[in-house]
Order: sequence, then structure tokens, then C-alpha cells
Amino acid sequence: MKLSSFNWESFSSLLFDKSIELIWVSLLFVVLNRVGKYIVRKLFLNYSKRKSSDTARILTFSKLSVSGIQYVTAFLYVYTVLGILGIPVSNLLAGAGIFGVALGFAGRDLVADIINGFFIIVEHQINVGDTIRFENLDLEGVVKVVGIRSITLTSMDGATTYIPNRNIESLKNYSYGDRSVLLDVPVTTYNLKDWKEKILQVNQNYPQVQFLGIITLQDKIFIRSQLTAPLSELTKLKMEILDAYFDK
Repeated sequence: MKLSSFNWESFSSLLFDKSIELIWVSLLFVVLNRVGKYIVRKLFLNYSKRKSSDTARILTFSKLSVSGIQYVTAFLYVYTVLGILGIPVSNLLAGAGIFGVALGFAGRDLVADIINGFFIIVEHQINVGDTIRFENLDLEGVVKVVGIRSITLTSMDGATTYIPNRNIESLKNYSYGDRSVLLDVPVTTYNLKDWKEKILQVNQNYPQVQFLGIITLQDKIFIRSQLTAPLSELTKLKMEILDAYFDK
């Protein structure tokens, strides 16, 4: 076909119409996505006011619902765009052949993520805001997002880590009970007696603290106590007790 015989006016008109249609569809899906997220957040916010005792659980399902809306909206948008461009999606999927098989193998990880994430959420293993540790990954931090495919964790050094649900084999959740921390005060043979008396005196004011005795680490002497408290109070109590130890 010669370029001179090509109907450029018809092609330009078709291209313009398709562009306008794509723009409108894109704007429509952006609006639907934002409205859907707003409605979900509003519903869960109103529900959390009535069920304040389980706020973490409600927040977890809220973030999960928002994540689900994003995936559904993205799938419908791609499907709609392909239809506008005249690409027969059903025929494309049916005739995928080897590509479909390869995609199926690649999709195993996605399916594993979704299934594992489903059980994590249904069994109430993790909530947003929980402090957890993944034993097999040697990671510890605070849960920020519980998603369909992954969990977003803020580790103790402030880094954000995205963990695929399929990689989670075992975890510890420190938010369901008390956690213990050791309080070691360095001493010498000369001031050991005075320090011991002072530490025992301070410990009497804190029923959460247990005196463990005197230990030696790398030729250094320490007086050791153990603080056991809910995670939300642990850091504050630790600093308060240590300040009392060293208060002159």
C-alpha cells in the first residue's frame, strides 16, 4: 500500500476519537478508585468509633480492602483499555499458548502470596501497628500495611521492608503479651555494694522489675534486673528506671 493512497484524514480522526475515549476512561477509573477508597476508609472509620476495642483489627481490614480496590480497578482498567483499542481480550487469552503456561508458572508465587495472606488475616496473626519478628527472615519491626500479596514492615533502623506473604514461615507477635528486657548496670568491686542497695531500692517501686543478681561479661561486672511489661510501655519504663538508677 502506497502512503499516498492511505487515508490520513480517517486515521487522524480515528486516533483522535480513541485518544479522547482513553482520556475519559482513565479519568473515570481514577475517580472510581479514589471514591472507592474514600468510601472504604469512611466506613471503617465510623465502625472503629463503635468498636474502639479492636481498632488495630479494623485498621488492618481497612488497608486490605483499599488494596483490593486497587487491584480490581487496575484489572478492569486494563481490560477496558484493551477493548477500546480493539484487542479481543478473550481470544488473546485463549490463544496465549506457551505464554499462558509460562504465566501460570509465574503466577504460582502470586497465588501462594494470596493464600498465605488470607490465613494470616483470618487467623488474626498480625494487625497494623503490631511489633513482630519473622524468625526465618531475621527481621523485626512494626507492621504498617497488611496487603493481599505482602506485608509492609518498618524495621528498628527505620527502613521500610516489603515481605511477600509466601516467604513468611514463622513469626513472633510481641503485641499480644508482655515483653522482657534486661537492665544491666556496670559496676566495679569497689562500688558494687552501694550500687546493689540503690538498685534494689529503686526496684521496690516497680513491680514489673525482677532482680536477677550479679553477672560477669568479658571481665566486666554488671548488676542485672529484668523488666517485663507491655510493649507499648516498655521503652518508657526502661528509661524511667535507668534514670532512677543513675539519679544522684
